[in-house]
Amino acid sequence: MPLPELAPDHLVVLAFGPGRGELVLVRVPPDAWMVVDGCSADRIDYAAAALSHYDAHPRIVILTHPHDDHSGGLTSVIEAATPRDRKEMWPRIGMVPPPGGRPSGFVGGATEDVIAAIETRWSEVPSCRWDMIIGDLEPLGEATLRVVSPRTDLRAEALRRWGIGQPFNSNILSTALLLTWRKRRLLLGSDLVERPGNGWSHCFEVEPQLGDHDVLKVPHHGSDEALHDDILRPGARVPDPLRIFAPFSTKRLPSFAAGRGAHRVVSLGGTSYLTGLPRRHDQQSGRAEVRTLTELGAHHKISFDPTTTGFPDCYVLVSIPPDDGPPTVVQGPGSLRVMRDSSGAAPTTEHTHLLGGER
Repeated sequence: MPLPELAPDHLVVLAFGPGRGELVLVRVPPDAWMVVDGCSADRIDYAAAALSHYDAHPRIVILTHPHDDHSGGLTSVIEAATPRDRKEMWPRIGMVPPPGGRPSGFVGGATEDVIAAIETRWSEVPSCRWDMIIGDLEPLGEATLRVVSPRTDLRAEALRRWGIGQPFNSNILSTALLLTWRKRRLLLGSDLVERPGNGWSHCFEVEPQLGDHDVLKVPHHGSDEALHDDILRPGARVPDPLRIFAPFSTKRLPSFAAGRGAHRVVSLGGTSYLTGLPRRHDQQSGRAEVRTLTELGAHHKISFDPTTTGFPDCYVLVSIPPDDGPPTVVQGPGSLRVMRDSSGAAPTTEHTHLLGGER
C-alpha cells in the first residue's frame, strides 16, 4: 500500500515510528519540506524513502539531539540533499553543535555518522549551518519555525560534560520546535523532558501560548518525565487537538498504566494516535488499528495477523486545510488510534479519520 497522496494546498505532518526510532516530515504547501530526525527498519531509511516517493527536496534537515533512535537514516537524507555541484540548493541543516574535541564514540555510531555529515556540510557551506539557539526563527515556505528549547544554561552544562567525557542526559539537549502556518500551530516535542531540568516549564517562558496547538508530537515517546499537563490540556481554540506518539520498544514507552504515559495524555483530552506499539518492528500490525486504553494496558498480549510487510508502515499523516476546516488523519499499517474507554464509543472529534488505503 503506497503512501497517501497529498492535498496540494494542505499543511502535512507525516510521523513515522516503527517500534524504535522517530521521524517527522512536514510539508508546507506547495513544496517546502522539513525533515526532523530519522528512523530505519529492515535496512530501509524511512525519511529517504518517503522523500523519494513524494519527489521532495527538503529545505530544512534537523537532528534534534544525539540519540541513535532519532538519527537512523538521517545521513542518507543529508547526502542526497547536498549535491556537490548544486551547493546553492543545500538545505538549512540544524543541530545543537557538539563540543570541540568531544570523546570519540561517546554517542552511538549512527549518531556519530550524522554529526560528522552535518559538520562536513557546515564547513563546506557555512550558510547552511543552523545552531538551533532557543528563540531562533526560521522560515519554511509560508510557515515560521521557532526553537523553544533547550535552555541556554542547561545546554551549556550538558555540552561541558559531553566535552570532558562525563555522563549527561542527552534529552536535555533536545530541540523542541513550534511551527506556525496561518492560524495553525504544530508542536514537535522531540525528546525534551520536564524532569530533569524543567524543560517544558522553561518553554512557557519563551512561548506562553505553547499549549495552544493543533498537533503535538508527544515528547520522549510519552515518558512520565517528559509530560507537562499545561502542554496537554486542550485550549479554547482547538478543543480536540491531535497527539502523535512514536514508541520506543527497548524502554517500553509509552506506558498505558493508569495515570501514566499515554493514559495520562488521553485522559487530559484530544485525540491520540500511536505510530506503532512499543515492540519490535516485525511484530507490528499489518493493518491500521483502533484500540481502547483497556486493551492497550495489556498490549503485550496482543498479537497481530497479518503483521507488517514493511515500509510504508507505522505512520500517522495529518493533512490540515488552509481554512478553518478540520484536519484529515490517515493511519498507515501498524498505527493505532487510541480510544478513551472500553465501550467502543469514539471520542468527540472535529477531524476526519481515515484508515490506510481509504480516500
